[in-house]
Formats: sequence, structure tokens, C-alpha cells
Amino acid sequence: MKIALVTPFATPLALGGAENLWWGLQNHFNTQTEHQCDIVSVLSPESNFWDLVGSYETFSRLDLSAYDCVISGKYPGWMVNHPNHVCYMLHRLRGLYDTYSGAPLDIAAQPEKLRALLEWMAEAGAESGGEAIPALFERLKPLQGLPEIEVALGFPGPVSRAIIHFLDNAALSSGRMRRHAAIAETVARRRDYFPPDASVDVLYPPPHRDDYFCGGQDYFFTSSRLDRPKRVDMIISAFRQVKTDIPLLIAGSGPDEARLKELAAGDERVRFLGFVADDDMAGLYANALAVPFVPYDEDYGLITIEAMRSGKPVVTVSDAGGPTEFVTDGMTGFVTAPDAAALAAALTRLANDPRRAAEMGQEARKRVDPISWAKVAEGLLAPPAPRVIRPKLTVATTFKVFPPMNGGQARVYHLYRNLARRYDIDIVSLGGPAESRSEVEIAPGLLEITIPRSQDHADAEYFVSRLVGERPVSDITTNALFGLSPDYVEALELSAITSEAIIACHPFMIDAIAEAAPDKPLWYEAQDVELTLKSAVFANLPEAAPLMAEVTRAEKDAWSRAERVFACASRDLQELERVYGPTRARLSEVPNGVSLDDIRFVDLAERRRLKAAGGLTGQVAIFLGSWHGPNLEAVEDILVQAPLSPDTRFFIIGSVCLPFKDRALPANVELMGAVDMETRDLMLSLADVALNPMRSGTGTNLKMLDYMAAGVPVISSAFGARGLVIEPGVHYVQGENQDLPEALDVLARATDEALEAMITAAQDRAENEYSWRVIAERFAAELADDRVG
Repeated sequence: MKIALVTPFATPLALGGAENLWWGLQNHFNTQTEHQCDIVSVLSPESNFWDLVGSYETFSRLDLSAYDCVISGKYPGWMVNHPNHVCYMLHRLRGLYDTYSGAPLDIAAQPEKLRALLEWMAEAGAESGGEAIPALFERLKPLQGLPEIEVALGFPGPVSRAIIHFLDNAALSSGRMRRHAAIAETVARRRDYFPPDASVDVLYPPPHRDDYFCGGQDYFFTSSRLDRPKRVDMIISAFRQVKTDIPLLIAGSGPDEARLKELAAGDERVRFLGFVADDDMAGLYANALAVPFVPYDEDYGLITIEAMRSGKPVVTVSDAGGPTEFVTDGMTGFVTAPDAAALAAALTRLANDPRRAAEMGQEARKRVDPISWAKVAEGLLAPPAPRVIRPKLTVATTFKVFPPMNGGQARVYHLYRNLARRYDIDIVSLGGPAESRSEVEIAPGLLEITIPRSQDHADAEYFVSRLVGERPVSDITTNALFGLSPDYVEALELSAITSEAIIACHPFMIDAIAEAAPDKPLWYEAQDVELTLKSAVFANLPEAAPLMAEVTRAEKDAWSRAERVFACASRDLQELERVYGPTRARLSEVPNGVSLDDIRFVDLAERRRLKAAGGLTGQVAIFLGSWHGPNLEAVEDILVQAPLSPDTRFFIIGSVCLPFKDRALPANVELMGAVDMETRDLMLSLADVALNPMRSGTGTNLKMLDYMAAGVPVISSAFGARGLVIEPGVHYVQGENQDLPEALDVLARATDEALEAMITAAQDRAENEYSWRVIAERFAAELADDRVG
């Protein structure tokens, strides 16, 4: 069989990983199979919209009928029309897809001729495939050079983005492609990369050479193009915190080189090698202790495979994309939070324990041994797999979810981020009036569509808030005020069209959902028993009576109308049934969890070292919390008990501090307020004890799981541990509010052996029972069983 590998060459010409991939695949076909393979390359300028469209048209007219099979992996190569065309996706034009941050498309605001084109595109649909492609090129030509059109076609922008999406989707439609594959799961899961009915095989490509070997452990080594997305600056900043004589070698060049050298100035351990010839790379890998590689959302990352083929552990970060598919934390390397402090801790562990680094390197080699060109070739030429359409869910929230800064946001983000492994999920959220409308893929398969509140909506909320002492009311008032933000209902309706169900995250979107999608199955995510929660917030305030009536009505409506209700704890489901009576809904417990990617575990020895480095003495206790009624109670209790433990320093962290900022505090209590993630992680890494003295609330406490995963010994009330399968004396020290000084003394006098046993038990329980991935997989399996049933 004659095979054509179709590749675009950008201008100016640059060779890199993609070219190595095609050369390696071509070599395999020509030397290891009976097939004959050619690489067909065409120059493909893309510096502006018209150059890019011209490149798309060039490929669409390319006649490769002399070949039996065509394989393409990048835009616009897949425009080639061939009856046996296979897509082996490297990536789409990322600046118009997953990294696009521009304005959304507003068809009505476009010039008349462009509006007509966009309306035709919407009516034609990309699924019309081959017929639509030449028609679009013909409709575009008369528009070139028209001043108002050129302004609207700013690149990258919403109109140019829509046109390229149309062309890509038409070319990649299941009617034109015989098979779809991707170089990594990260690519396969990106929203809008593949047709919804496509079955996508993941075929990992090997490095283009096979002479990697394991030698010494003389340095840390990384190789990368020196530009900002590769985040070499994070590696340098982390390395400067590592107390070791081992040097860091950096191979590569690029536009960020001068800035990176300035960042490393004064640290003679950091050495820039510049361009390194390919023949010298195997030796550099061979004698490395480990390879840090921390790009942002990398498609694949051959550096990971090359390092592991050399028997070296790889240190990466949780949002690196492709590398995380191979790096198993603590086994083949480390996966840390994406910040310098966490990365520094991992590098320190390897520098201090070269034997463990070598053991991890051997496991890393085993992990990538199965990757081969034979498997790639076999997968690309195999008969097409059955088409599978991923189901879709729409989630309605009264608040913006990303980035998650409090417990409610964290639950929504992490639960649905992990469910997006099996579902396409839209979160349609209400933002503040100063925000812009946006559609951002916040994780693979998870899209957040943020609609700003109108100013009238925000003003009405503020008016109601003043009636009740400026307490927060933005959630409760949504059912009454969403009509003042009509774009929200429109966005919710549009998303729900292709969803199998719509989820009310809290009950205060129930009326908007009824208007936007009255015929869609309704699911209710009961994060709390709102009647209990709001009763504590308003504390029988007479002015709040209408709001409490709305809480009761909305919660009862959601409970009685939903086909499925899922809550953080079974006790909340029981309480909802006690208050509102039986429901027809299918009930599920989906507990709160912990994101292991974002919480760095610190062992006892490292914890003490960090504490000493920070100049802290005595027992350090922390409490994390947002401005939330039960958290306010807990802080009140800590303030009462703190003077009874004068040798303990109490740090209160989070927006829970705000109501206490003008209070006279005990001398050993410090309010840190809302802090960034790096500061939070630092406090979690050096604290001797974490506090959870809760005595009210619903659901479970997310902070408890964060503490356990981070390796901080925990003191919790019995109520604070509710809903979690943990035992006092095994996973935490139980101490009621009045017993806090005694519980602190128990931990202060505990032996290292006892502390380490408790820390290990708590960490294991958090990882194996309460990681968001485990929780989401259990819930997804339950949903799948119900679909089959």
C-alpha cells in the first residue's frame, strides 16, 4: 500500500518534534512493513487570516489520489480529500481553540456581508463536510480587502476563529475521515478537537531514536525550547530553593533565553547549554539524576519519554498535560502542584535520595517500554472502530467556578473536571457585572460559559443585601432576579439542547432552568441543606423572612422535581426527606473530595525543616475557612480557647478572617486573611497541627481532606469529621471545642512513631477513598449502570 504522510511547513521554516514524528513513522513503514510511505509537505504560512485560509484552500485542492492511504496530524493538512484519510491528531491551532482567550462570537454585531456568511455557516453546518469546504472558500473571496470586513476579521478573533473551526470540523467530520487517533489522551480529551461521534484511539509515538541508556546521576537535566509556555522559569525558581551541589543543565534556545539567564544569575549551579546536537542528547539524559519538565498543557512531551527511556525519573506538574499520562507520583517521578515551592520539594527529595531516584528511573523505563512505531502503525491502519457519542451534561451555577478559591467552587470544579473523563460538560455560571462574557475550557472536556450579571441585576442584589445587614444574598435572589440578566437563560438554553440532563448546582437556579430547558431531565446537586445553612446565616432576622421563604420554596421545588439528587453526605439526603417529604428522585451520595494534584504531601521531617527555615518556634496550628457561618463559629471557639494554649501559635487563613479584622485578638492568634495558593500550601507544609473544630453545617468539610492529604496531623470535633469514614485515634485526634488545649497537648507530646502512623493512615484514606478522581469514577459508574438499566 502507498501511504502519504501529509505535513504543513510553517514559514519561516522550523524543524521540531512534529517533523521527527513523521520521519520516524515513515522510516518504520518503509523498513519494517511492506508498505511504501512518502512525506508530502507543503509550505503553510499563517501569519494572518488570509494567509491561513489560503493554506487551508491549498491543502483542500491537493490531489493525492495516487496514494492508497493519507495520514495527517495538523491543520491544515487534514483538508486533503481522500477516501482513506486517517487523522493522527497532534493538535489543532491552539490559539483558536483551547488557549483562545478573546471575545465570544456575536453574529448580530458583524457587518452585513460577514453576518450573511456566518448565518450561512450556521445553516450549512460543518457536518456537510466536503460540500461545504469549497463553498466557504468561494463565499470568502469577495470579502477580502473590504475595510470593514478586514477589521472584523482581526486575527485571532471571534470571526476568524469561527471560520477556522468550520473548516476544521468539516475536514475532520466522520464522513470524511476513516479513522481518528491522537498522540496522547490529553489531545483526545480536548473539547472541540474531534467530532462528537468519533471513536478516538490514543497511539503514543516513540522518540525518533532508540539509543537511550542509563549512566550516572551527575546533574538535573531539562531540554526545551526556551519560551514561556514551557515554564523553564518555574524550574529555575524551584532549583534556587534546593540546597544541593548538584547542577542544573538546561539545553535549548528560544525567545525567553535572556530573561531566564537573568533569573538564574548568581547561581553558578544553573548552566545553559544552548543548542545541543541530537547525537549528544542521549548522553545528557544518561547521566542525569532526574529530568524536570513542567510545560503548560503539553500535547504529548517527548522529553518525558526520552528521559524515561534513559531510566530517569521525571518531575512534572499537575497541569502539564501529556507528561502526567506517564509520570505516576512517587513511582516513575513526581507530579507536584504547578508552583516553584512544590517543585523544589520534589527536586530536594531526589537530590537527597539518589537510590530512590534510580529505583524510580527503572520503573519509568518499564512504563514507556511498550511504546513503539509498530503499535502506532498498526493502530492507524486498523479498521475503524465503532463510533461512540460522548454524553453531555449542563451544570447551572450562581457563581463563577474557575479558578476555585473556596470550598463550593472547588467541589464543582474538581467533581466535574473528573466526570469530564466520560462526559462533555458545560458549566453555565453567573459572573459579576464587571466581567466579560466568556467561554473557557477550564479542563479537558469541561467548558465554563460565564455570563455577567447585568448592572440592574447587581444593583437589585445589593439593595436586598442592605435590608439584611449586607449579608450575602446573591445565590438566594437568583430565582427572582435572573430575568434582569436575560443572556444567562439564552446561554443555558443553548447548552441544554445537546445535553442529556441539566444539573441545578444548589436550588437557586431552579426557575431559570425551568424557563431555559423545561423538557430536559433535571438533576439536583444538593451541596448543603440550604434551609439549615441559611437559618444559621440569618439567625431569625425578621427582615430575612422573605428570603427564608424563598430558600424553602426553591429547595422543596428542586427536591420534588428532580429525577436525580446527589449530596455530599447521606445524612443530608435524610434531612431533606425529613423536611420536604419523599422524592421521586434517584438518590446518590457523592462526598466531598480532595484534589491530590493540588495538595503537596510533606512528611514529618520535611515539615519540621520548613518550619525551622521559616523561623517559627513552638506548636503551629492552622485553620482554613471561607466567610461561612459554621466557619465563623469555629473561629469564635478558637479565640476563646487560644489563651489556654500559650505555647501554640494559631494562624487563621481565608476570608473567614474578615468579620474579625477589628476584634481584639489573643496574643498567639494571627489573622492571615485570604491568601494565594502558594501561601496556603506553605502553611499546610509547615504546620504542626490543623484544626477542624466545627459544630454546625451540612455536607462534609473539604478542609479536613486537604489537611489529611497534606500530611498535617488533625484535631477535629466529632461533628467536623461527620460523613467521612475515619476513626479518632487512627486518622485524627478528636477534640471538642472546650477540649482543644488538651488535644493540642496530646499531639505535642506524641512520639514521632505515633505521629507518622496517624499521618500515613490519614493520607492513605484521603488518597484511596476521597480523591476526586475516585469519587467521580464511582459516580460515573453509577450513572452508567442507570443508563444501561
